[in-house]
Amino acid sequence: MSSNNLLTLMDQFFDDAIRPIGPVLSRSFGSIPAINVVEHKDRFDISLTIPGIDANKVKVELHEKVLNISYDHEEETEDKNKKGEILRQEYSYFSFSRSLALPKNVDESTISAKASKGILNITVKKLPESQPKTVEIKIEKE
Repeated sequence: MSSNNLLTLMDQFFDDAIRPIGPVLSRSFGSIPAINVVEHKDRFDISLTIPGIDANKVKVELHEKVLNISYDHEEETEDKNKKGEILRQEYSYFSFSRSLALPKNVDESTISAKASKGILNITVKKLPESQPKTVEIKIEKE
């Protein structure tokens, strides 16, 4: 195991321990897209960089409170001369997978995703009963 992989695993371990939404497991052939998670009172906003990637081929799935974002792409290209002889042939394969453990207070039925300008935005709403409330208490006078 290289020192970069060990550092990545250590980062993931501490992220899981500190943050309510943390990485579970990431695998990649190539580079892993950068991800941001922002918590609001009523939701989590997750954004993932996917420049040059067809958003229709990105899978977003939820399984047992783990949000999985993945992409697999295989492309075949050929260059031919006038006689039809293959001069160059390339096979290109790129994939990534990001997984985030969601906290218990999310409403799984409201998860939505939208892609725009190389960014995949995922919104995960919190359950209404888990949102902070302010209750005004009336003071009785004697």
